[in-house]
Amino acid sequence: MNVYFLVEGKTERKVYPKWLAHLTPKIKKVNNPTEVIDNQYYLISGGGYPGILDNHLLDSVADVNENGQFDYLVLILDTDDQTPDEKIAEVEQFIQEKSIKLVACKLVIIPQVICMETWFLGNGKIYSRVPPSAECAAYANHYDVANSDPELMGKSAAFNGTNADFHYEYLKTMLRAKNIRYSKSNPQSVHETYYIDELKNRVATDSTSLNSLSNLFKFFNQISLDV
Repeated sequence: MNVYFLVEGKTERKVYPKWLAHLTPKIKKVNNPTEVIDNQYYLISGGGYPGILDNHLLDSVADVNENGQFDYLVLILDTDDQTPDEKIAEVEQFIQEKSIKLVACKLVIIPQVICMETWFLGNGKIYSRVPPSAECAAYANHYDVANSDPELMGKSAAFNGTNADFHYEYLKTMLRAKNIRYSKSNPQSVHETYYIDELKNRVATDSTSLNSLSNLFKFFNQISLDV
């Protein structure tokens, strides 16, 4: 069982290897796709959208077709302001327009709704019953992600930016209240075992939240069983 991961940005490049080490420990990372033998994975960042499609997907398909040892090519990308179905349809249209063909490998598309920080907001342990600051209170009053699906949260009317930007700022604010400094280049705590387990618990106990994250965990479980 070998898996080729093409992920969206630098946060994913840092976080996913830690998540995979915890959730799929039998599959080991290699630094080059030519190194895979058995029960290994290769992971590369597409450097954001649209480059992940326009540049990197074609290269990744060439890698897996030339190598012939990969069972899955897994494309993980943000939906931003699209629905998961719209993002998947966009990828499928791109594949059709570019006449992309996988020889002996299955393509799996996993949308991150709205972005990876949206998933990180699913950890209920980062919230206090009484918001420790006015900034935390403002976010919580806008949308209570501890008890409502983070994937359904839109930005506040006063926020100047995208929904993904808003989710990022929300997460940074809540983690800062716990003395955790989070940035895309240094995503502290979210790759730790305790944090992953809290997200797994949220998905397991709340079937109405974080459906796209649940799909990711199901895929990880599937490849673990196939090893």
